[in-house]
Amino acid sequence: MSKDRAESKFLTVGPDIQVHYWDKGEGDAIVFIPGLTFSGEIFRHQLEHFSDRHRVIAVDPRGQGLSTKTVYGNDYVTHGADVRRLVDALSLENVTLVGWSTGNLEVWSYLEQAGYDKVAGVVTIDMSPLPLCEDPAWWTEGTPAELSEVATRVLIHPESAEAFWDEYLTQVMMQRELDEDEHEYLMDMSRRTPHWVARQLFCDAILSDYLEVARTAAKTVPTLMYVAEHWADVAEPFCHAQFPETSTCVMGGHLMAYEYPERFNARLEEFLESERR
Repeated sequence: MSKDRAESKFLTVGPDIQVHYWDKGEGDAIVFIPGLTFSGEIFRHQLEHFSDRHRVIAVDPRGQGLSTKTVYGNDYVTHGADVRRLVDALSLENVTLVGWSTGNLEVWSYLEQAGYDKVAGVVTIDMSPLPLCEDPAWWTEGTPAELSEVATRVLIHPESAEAFWDEYLTQVMMQRELDEDEHEYLMDMSRRTPHWVARQLFCDAILSDYLEVARTAAKTVPTLMYVAEHWADVAEPFCHAQFPETSTCVMGGHLMAYEYPERFNARLEEFLESERR
């Protein structure tokens, strides 16, 4: 394994299905899992920063990035099983799992299926374990009407789907204005997920419920939740009420790990140090 560069690798997780991942460094592993439509490449700042002391793995979930696009398995139970296959195939121990957005669902799905024997800690970034709830006081991805509109009217066509992701990138994910090259870089990464895969995953995500898993994780291993500034007034009290053992960190927009890598990495360093105590 190269210590100087991230290696691009593939793992076969089923018949004719491969999951792509980036792999760099040695030591206790940190596994980064991106959100819907994105690649593990989005964690490039973390790959570089943490690989001097850890084995850093950044996954392209099934249907995203360079991983196989399939007509089945576009759900978070299957994605969690894929993470389990990766952890087992690479013989990882003392793993810190880091999910971002719907990547959180993959982390919680893994824990539900595999338990905690190989897990040192859990970091989740800016998504509730209960994305859909009618109670306006709860941290969700939107109202039932809003989420229904996206699922049944927007993500059904490639053009409207791209417009949706474009708006989400510029209005929710990033706080600063993107120049043309960076905007195209991020949108190109997102385009690697076909709109029909994105729709299947979106629908599965908003109907998922990992609240009990998040509560159990908080009582079992060290846990940290990053929360974006734009909804911290709802999200942070929700986390404190539902899984009070989980530390929270408010910063940036939805794509904070990419936009503010120094601040993000510093807080993650603190968390990793706390695991060793």
